[in-house]
Amino acid sequence: MEKGFPISPDRAIFLADAHLNQEDIHTRNFLALADRAAVEKIPLFLLGDVFDLWFGNPGLTFGFQKPVIEYLRRLRREGLRLYYVEGNRDFYLKREHEGTTFDVVSEGDLQAVVGKKRLYLTHGDTVNRADFVYRFWKGISKSRLANEAVAHLPPSVILPMADWIERNFKRSNRRHRGSFPEREAREYSLRLFKEGIDFVILGHFHQERLDRFSREASTKVVAVLPSWKDRWRYFYLTAEGAYGFRAFKHGEPLLPPE
Repeated sequence: MEKGFPISPDRAIFLADAHLNQEDIHTRNFLALADRAAVEKIPLFLLGDVFDLWFGNPGLTFGFQKPVIEYLRRLRREGLRLYYVEGNRDFYLKREHEGTTFDVVSEGDLQAVVGKKRLYLTHGDTVNRADFVYRFWKGISKSRLANEAVAHLPPSVILPMADWIERNFKRSNRRHRGSFPEREAREYSLRLFKEGIDFVILGHFHQERLDRFSREASTKVVAVLPSWKDRWRYFYLTAEGAYGFRAFKHGEPLLPPE
């Protein structure tokens, strides 16, 4: 284990933006992938927005979410290492889900090492620093004051409101971002590369991208994770240096043959 990086698996898979909202093939395949990761003993990193909307308060958990959460908890109890980075549709998960559903829940970013490669993992919603309106909204919606307000209001008030937000989020997700902030993402990643990071892994943009940068005789990588519902694709990385995107298929190993 490298000093300063307590999360140091020898291989890992990463996915984001599952946006699960019902019991359907997307949810079944998501759980099948998690089950396969447990069998193959591959740590699973989820970079936010596994549901369309997720409140950490148990009283605000939607019915379809409960069996998914319990399934992940069972896999973790049986040995699967699970890590979560909150997305823009996740709210106050740490207290309820760290140590139960996940080994670690990060409200911002997470750093890890796979082999000799240093990773910086974040949902990606704050990459575009020029989006002041969104940054202002996030600051309010994820503040301690908002958390306390949600915690003290009865579910009879919050759940109908949350259901309305979830349905509107689901509609907006169909017309998701049509452009990727290339300049902002490049500047964001270059700052991290200067600090010794080798891989920057992002979600949020629903676009599969793999950009490589040559820096001082080494290659630095930015991986942008696609929407899970597009083609059930995820990113993998091994200690031997193999990495890339791969589609989940029942009966096939999660990592390609060496």
